Amino acid sequence: MAQESPENAPEVIMFVRHGEKPGEGTEPHGVNEEGKHDGHSLSVLGWTRAGALAGFFAHAPSPAHPNVVKPERILATRPTPDAKSKREIDTATPTARRLNLEIEDDHTHGNEKKLVDEVLGRPESTLIVWHHGTMSKIVRHFPVVNKEDIPHRWPDERFDLIWVLVRQPGNELAYRFVVVPQMLLADDLETG
Repeated sequence: MAQESPENAPEVIMFVRHGEKPGEGTEPHGVNEEGKHDGHSLSVLGWTRAGALAGFFAHAPSPAHPNVVKPERILATRPTPDAKSKREIDTATPTARRLNLEIEDDHTHGNEKKLVDEVLGRPESTLIVWHHGTMSKIVRHFPVVNKEDIPHRWPDERFDLIWVLVRQPGNELAYRFVVVPQMLLADDLETG
């Protein structure tokens, strides 16, 4: 579970799923940042969540969310010919702008182990915005002491969660997995 501690590993690593997406050929439609129809971008509700996350992370931590910190680096998947979703970048953009950070988008689906190695090699608190289908796989690559608490899959209907890895004290590198409900929008649930 635990491994030798690289000096540069972050204290906190946070994971969010992209914001709400458009319907499959039905409403709500996806729109890009300029408001033009784009089926690979977020829905209006997804853009609302992305904007709310910017304020949420800018004021972190809070008494209600003590395990969430202000990210010092943001990683998100970029679109490729095989995975055309722009939703991860769309979700990360308002937070990156608010915190004056660049989005590191040189990762694509399928390179989860490389992503983990890169995150563990730098000390900054990190926010990862990714597709929910492989999020559990990514989190399981980290040295987590309570792996049994990691869901086998991010819940399909949930856009309102933050998965957090909190570094544990000691000489070995180990994280504790925590689920944090965002509670940002009217229909967000208060439980993970």
